[in-house]
This record gives sequence, C-alpha cells and structure tokens, in this order.
Amino acid sequence: MKFWPLVLLLALAACVPFQPKPISAEQSNADFNSRTLSDPGLRAFLAENKASSGSWNVNRLSLAAAYFHPDVALARAEAEEAAAGIKTAQMRPNPVFTFAPQYASFRAPTPTPWFFGPSLMIPIETAGKRSKRTEQALAAAEAARWRVSARAWAARSRVRAAMLELHGARENIRLLETEQKLHDEAIKKLTAQMDAGDVSPFELTQARLMLNRTRLALQDAQRNAASGEARLAAAIGVPLHALKSIALDFSTFHGLPEPGQSRRRALTQRADLMALLAEYAATEAALKLEITRQYPDVNVSPGYDYNSGQNRWQLGLNLPIPLNQNRGPIAQAEARRVTAEKRFLAQQATIQGELDIALAGYQASRAKVATAAQLAQEAIAAADTTKRMVDAGEVSALELTRRQIETSTANVALLAAQLEAQTAAGALEDAMQATLK
Repeated sequence: MKFWPLVLLLALAACVPFQPKPISAEQSNADFNSRTLSDPGLRAFLAENKASSGSWNVNRLSLAAAYFHPDVALARAEAEEAAAGIKTAQMRPNPVFTFAPQYASFRAPTPTPWFFGPSLMIPIETAGKRSKRTEQALAAAEAARWRVSARAWAARSRVRAAMLELHGARENIRLLETEQKLHDEAIKKLTAQMDAGDVSPFELTQARLMLNRTRLALQDAQRNAASGEARLAAAIGVPLHALKSIALDFSTFHGLPEPGQSRRRALTQRADLMALLAEYAATEAALKLEITRQYPDVNVSPGYDYNSGQNRWQLGLNLPIPLNQNRGPIAQAEARRVTAEKRFLAQQATIQGELDIALAGYQASRAKVATAAQLAQEAIAAADTTKRMVDAGEVSALELTRRQIETSTANVALLAAQLEAQTAAGALEDAMQATLK
C-alpha cells in the first residue's frame, strides 16, 4: 500500500511544464522591418543549400523567400505539427489507477470500519494497432513535408514573376528614354522644316502625338518598376528597404532554353503530387487501423481489497464484445481512400493539361521572339543604310531620325515579345516544378 503514493509522485514529477510564449503585433512588425538579406540565419540557410556566395539572381532570392516568406514558414510549422503526431501515435495507452475507500458506519466486530480496494487497469492493444497508427502518422508527416516543398516552389514562382516584371520595366525605361530623345530630335527638325515651308503642320502634330504616347509609356514603365520592386520584396518576405542594398542579377531572363523532356518527372515527382500520394498512403494506413479495430483490446485489472481484516487479491479481465465488427468506421475509411485516390488522379490530369497549355504557349512565344528579333535586325539595317545615305547627302537627317525611331520601336516590340516568352517559360516551369536549362 505504501508504494502507490510514491508511484503517483514520480509520475507527476515527470510531467512536461507549460512554457508561455506570448506574441505581440508590435514586436512582430518590428522584427519584419528589421529583416535584411545579410541576416545570419539566412546566411546559414544559404550555406546549407550551397548558395552562400553568388549574385542575387532568381535562384538565390528564391532561397531567401523559402527562408523568410510566411507561407513557407507556415508549411514548416504544419510539417512539425504532423511530425509531432508520430510521437502521439507511438505512445502506449496509460494504465488507470483506481482507489475508492469506503467506510461502514455500523458497529461490527471487525478490526476496522474502513474498506480499501485499490485496483489498476492495464490496457493491452491487440492486432498491431499501434504500428498501424504509427504508419498513418508517418504518412501524414511525409505529406506535410512535401507540402513544404510545394509552398517553397510557389514562393519561387512569385519571386521569378516579380523579378521579370522589374526587369521588363527597367529595360522598357531604358528603351523609351532613348525613343523619347529621338522624338524630341525629330520634332526639332520638323519645326525647322515647317518654318522653312518644307513640311506641313500635320506632320509636326503627328510627331508630337507619338512623343506623347512615348512619354505615357515611359511613365507606365516607371510605375511598373516601382511596383515590381515592392512586389519582389513581398515575394521574398522582406521589407522594401532590404532590396536597396543589393544588386539584382537578371541574367536568368537573357535566354530562352529548350523545354526539354520533363513531362514524366512533372507527372510523377511534382511536390503536390507526392503530397497527395503520401495522403493516399495515410488513408490506407487508416483503413488498416480500422480493420484491426474489429479485434477488441484487452483490459487487465489486477486489484487488492482489504475487507473486515481480510486481504484479498483480484485479477479482472475486460474484453468488449465486437458485435458490429467496426463496420461503419471501416466503410468510412474505405471511402476516404477512394477520395484520396480520385484527388491524386484529378491533380495528375490537371498537371497534364497545364503542361500541354504551357508548352504550347512557350513554343509560340519563342517563335514570336524570333520574328520580333528579325524585324529589329531589319530596322537596324534600314537605319544603317539611311545613315550612309545621309552621309552621302542623298536624304535629310530627319529621315535618319525616323529610321532610328523605327529601330527603337522595333526594340521595344522585341522586348515585349521576350517578356511574354519569359512569362510563358515561368508558366512551363510552374507546370513542371523544375527550372528550364
């Protein structure tokens, strides 16, 4: 009898204490505003991923997004929560100690009016339920880990899109500033020729309209540059001022690689597909668990009774009678497995469609870039020919300015085609969840 309080005391001493962890909106906001791309934790993360050095290109900034962005951080927390479920699944059920003393108020020739009856119920799981439960938890944790990869890719996609927008805006600014200078030069020459009576006011008006359109396009490009930089900071998960101290590398957008043969990989190894496969495995494990629950667990109840001066020992056995054979939960588990299978097949079919659409769009965009590049080369050649004619005194200098404006317009169109193709390349990469090389 004396060892029971000691057992209870030891059990209570082993309890995990509560650790308070309050959060503050002001503090979290201050923490966000203090983020930089020279953060020690980020440097360690980059080193783990073999990207400790190098320029801040799409890939390196994508790793920064995987470190900082709250969507990825949330996925990691969910994965840790799922992993904690493994420990829960592996735990054996606790025994139950019962102590119910009684007092008899009537007088009787007994040594004591007290009756003591401590007992212990020890549950014994049968049919390997704990291993099936652990299998289910492991599969759920695996699915959560794959969702981290899927969220990290989504973060990369946002970084790439924001960098492409910023790159396109800056290139547009450069081209449109050159074009604006050419329009100004053309207007000066047209004004001089109109004063001499060589051109009509209509031609000057048309030139001014073209200048106005260029100015408006330049303002749009400047606005896109500002919003693109802010969007890039948001995609990474850092404040805007964190980007001011680094030089961005846009070399990713300088080429249009071949699409390659990545269809099989996309249809078998995409992170979201792997997560769905793991979820299917979890439903299979859940079905196995429900099937094993047809077999009842056993509760062994050793006990002791002190009654009227007599010491009596008992051994009880508790065994539920499985009349319903757990048919309802088994049917539900089977239905959940079918749902998980259909969800996987539906996602695989969706990816198939995404691949076809993205590949067709990318190939068409590459063809458009080739045409735009040819037209830009023809405009450059025409400008060179016109320059030689001006040098020979065959045409006026205004004609050269006009050819140069046409060249600038062709270069702007080429840039637009290249940006469109890069957008299509991003869609194809998202469909494959792999980079084009």
